[in-house]
Amino acid sequence: MTITPTGTGAYRLANPNQFVSMRGQLDDLQRQLTTQKKSETFAGLGMDRGVSLDLNNKLSTLDGYLTGIQRADVNLKLMTKAVENFAKLAGETRADARPDSYVETSTGRTSPQVLAEEKFKQTLDLLGSQVNGRYLFSGRTSDVEPVEGFSLIMDGDATRAGLKQLISERKQADLGAGGLGRLVTGGAGTNATIAEEAAGLPYGFKLTNASSSTAALTTAYTAGPPADIAVNVAALPQPGDTLKIALSLPDGTTKEVTLTARAAGTTGAAADGFVIGTDATTTATNLRASINAALSREANTSLSAASAQVAAKDFFAGSPSNPPLRVPGPPFNTATAAPAPGTAANTVIWYQGDDAAGSARATASVQVDQGQQVAAGARANEEAFRTGLAQFAIMAAETFPASDPNSKLRYEAMTERVRNNIGFPTGTQAPSELIVELGSAQTAMSQAKERHTATSNYLNTTLAGVEDITKEEVAMQILALQTTLQASYQTTSMLQQLRLTNYL
Repeated sequence: MTITPTGTGAYRLANPNQFVSMRGQLDDLQRQLTTQKKSETFAGLGMDRGVSLDLNNKLSTLDGYLTGIQRADVNLKLMTKAVENFAKLAGETRADARPDSYVETSTGRTSPQVLAEEKFKQTLDLLGSQVNGRYLFSGRTSDVEPVEGFSLIMDGDATRAGLKQLISERKQADLGAGGLGRLVTGGAGTNATIAEEAAGLPYGFKLTNASSSTAALTTAYTAGPPADIAVNVAALPQPGDTLKIALSLPDGTTKEVTLTARAAGTTGAAADGFVIGTDATTTATNLRASINAALSREANTSLSAASAQVAAKDFFAGSPSNPPLRVPGPPFNTATAAPAPGTAANTVIWYQGDDAAGSARATASVQVDQGQQVAAGARANEEAFRTGLAQFAIMAAETFPASDPNSKLRYEAMTERVRNNIGFPTGTQAPSELIVELGSAQTAMSQAKERHTATSNYLNTTLAGVEDITKEEVAMQILALQTTLQASYQTTSMLQQLRLTNYL
């Protein structure tokens, strides 16, 4: 407000509206100094309001990206750490599962087996990790705990079979009622025969070949189906001569049974070789007994270990929409039909998370830019986890009582397979692949975060030039306005006190 002079030494009273206006200006300037903002509304920015709206919209979008990146980064770091811990547990079990680690115990379980059970439980805990109510390894169903507990997985409950039951069923089906791995032996005179029980039987041994180191033992292999082998003792073999029978096992491994001819009077297990008799017929009789003993031993050792692998693989391949395969039965030792899916009512489904088709990584995505999404999901039923869990579980489930003469050989067969499988051979998913994929997602998000942070800093600086005040300038305006108001108040007060008596 100004006091307009009307002549030398004379002033006109200020308009009251001018006092109100100046007082409003002073209040607004004081607000600006407090808030550091030019205006509380976009309208108050005048011509700059369009720029402010645009910049604020861009900053809001960037803040949304940065918030999503921050949350996803925490999840990815925890997921990566879980996979790294799982890889470490798998590596330790592989080192522990040595054939020479077999020691007879009262429980029938070795130290590596006890340790494997603990690692199994730890892995289940890792796969059940959650952050803010979100399960990290459940895919799209992030509100569903992805894995069942150890006891239920291993032992089942009153109505549902667990892993141990499925292993038992598969062992019975592969062993067969005759105890020879679904093979039938026979022969008479100078002959010995081996044949598969039936064509296309999905259980037990499969005959793949036979050979002899001597012309005294002639062999004939027929691929069938069903395959069979015929051995004829054409003449007396010499000590050290061998007969080899090649077998294929349900888990894809192979075994070669070698029977060595021994001189009469020498000692040795029938499963390792046969005694040369006084003639070809006697020798053939001894050979048939040796074949039976060898096949029985292999059925109770290497075939048993293979059965456990197949059952565990089928069990951990199970999911809500794909229940694990089970041997039809009982009875199981005479089963001929192929394994069929169980049901959620009679079989434990160890994995309860999302099992839809597609990449596990694609089950959760983070929008990190207008046209960029980063896949950052994971599922507990990915191949690497299934492989590791199956090997932990087999180690934990099997027992090797001292009373069983085949325990040592069966333990060696088991540990050999565990070592091979938990080493994640070529062609199978390894934990390192998961770590790389999760790391790639973290890298992509980190790059986006760096880019958005730089852009946000620039936009904030630009916005500050539009919306923020200069404190010094506002302070000077306040001081000038206060001085004007003070002078106006004083002058007005003096003029209002003028009276004729005062003038005289």
